[in-house]
Amino acid sequence: MKICSIICGAPCGKLPAELVEGLVIAADRGLDHCLKAGITPHYAVGDFDSARSTVPEGVERISAPAEKDDTDTGLAVNIGIEHGCEEFRLFSALGGRLDHTIACIQTLFSIRRNGKKGVLYGDGCEALLAINETVIVPRFSGYLSVFAFDSEAVVSIRGAKYCVEDYILKNSYPIGVSNEVAADFAEIDARGGAVLIVKQDFDD
Repeated sequence: MKICSIICGAPCGKLPAELVEGLVIAADRGLDHCLKAGITPHYAVGDFDSARSTVPEGVERISAPAEKDDTDTGLAVNIGIEHGCEEFRLFSALGGRLDHTIACIQTLFSIRRNGKKGVLYGDGCEALLAINETVIVPRFSGYLSVFAFDSEAVVSIRGAKYCVEDYILKNSYPIGVSNEVAADFAEIDARGGAVLIVKQDFDD
């Protein structure tokens, strides 16, 4: 599976370098995060209204106007799709401006609706969307939260502190917040709608 790693511009800027692989794209301020971590992207894309670094020689720059119909991250995803990528890892995509965080989550939804895999990383969090599938979450030290992203979804959660079977989760009631993995792994079975799964480290 071809991987696309997109470095976004959330201010935490912590990059788990071991997970950054495949086609690497810096989205605007993500270029600063890339270079600070010693990672040279294949592409730098965006309107460059927040990046402070100069695009290095050998990195293809794709500039866009500030007044456009997509986010810099969305433009980066499109490049990944054009290159045939099937898995998208969006780093520095959570935290900082709330509107940017929501935009990244909606971009993740678009990725998933197009039949591709996607994960958001940032600020001690990981987030992914499950649609008619079962997701395995290994034990970790932190909170595991499950939210309906569509109006509702049928969810079963096993191996967690709070377990349910065939529960109708609604996006108007956040009952799935702040669970924990209680076994070696938790199993989240999502049916009938999109489910947002969030892992938040205790330390953050």
